[in-house]
Amino acid sequence: MELRQLRYFVAVAEELHFRRAAARLHVSQPPLSQQIRGLEQEIGCQLLRRTRRQVELTPAGAAFLHDARTLLGQLDGAVTTARRIDSGQSGRVRINFVGSALLSIVPGAVQRFRAARPDVEIELHERPTADQLKAISAGTTDIGLVRPPIEQSDDLRDELVIREHTVAAVPDDHPLAAMRRVPLRRLAAEPLILFPREQAPGYHDLLISTLAATGVHPRVVQYAPEMLTIIGLVAAGLGVTLAPASVARLALAGVTYRPLAGAPTSQLLAITRADSDSPLIRAFIQQARE
Repeated sequence: MELRQLRYFVAVAEELHFRRAAARLHVSQPPLSQQIRGLEQEIGCQLLRRTRRQVELTPAGAAFLHDARTLLGQLDGAVTTARRIDSGQSGRVRINFVGSALLSIVPGAVQRFRAARPDVEIELHERPTADQLKAISAGTTDIGLVRPPIEQSDDLRDELVIREHTVAAVPDDHPLAAMRRVPLRRLAAEPLILFPREQAPGYHDLLISTLAATGVHPRVVQYAPEMLTIIGLVAAGLGVTLAPASVARLALAGVTYRPLAGAPTSQLLAITRADSDSPLIRAFIQQARE
């Protein structure tokens, strides 16, 4: 049975006239009649009762018409869905991000993406860098937003999304808060509050090595997994930290942010599978970069 036969039958059944159905289908009448006869032979029963004056549906034909319409409607829907997914207008995109990305690009990128593609489902989860890389490799996440450096892998692709300054976050009453620009060596001598190394080993090691390069041995007095917690501990006077400039949006009482001289630039990368060609993934990364 061919889809063409189903479409031909539906046209004849709705018109109840072979000549009008043929005109509607833009085919000649003899091939149309031949296709209907072939369909009936394949099914094994008469679908249309033909006389010189009229064409009527048999009871079997009426039932078959209902199911044929349903089947063709489902097929048309499947085609439309496939085309929308291929064009990036429908589907689902799964996005993971480090906490600091929520303070920089994630809200704006998601808002613009939803406005442009309202039928696309977005899944958002905050996760450590190491977990994101594993999930992307396993295919359970489409996009990861992480801070480099990261361990290189042939099955992953990375793209720079944003680059921002690194700032010092210190208690309001701390002597460093009175400085217009904090020297990295001065910050390195203070008790530090950082995220655990296992969350983002490369980024953690970059910060520690940069501080150690000043000649001062960094001393981490408290680890916290979330940036909001880290800044809250700074406000409580437990220590200081260094973070991407966008973290300054966490305007917690008791915390002062200052430019940090000599600190590395903080980058945010979009990580995807190297073999990914999804238009949804490309569209979201473009929104993030804008």
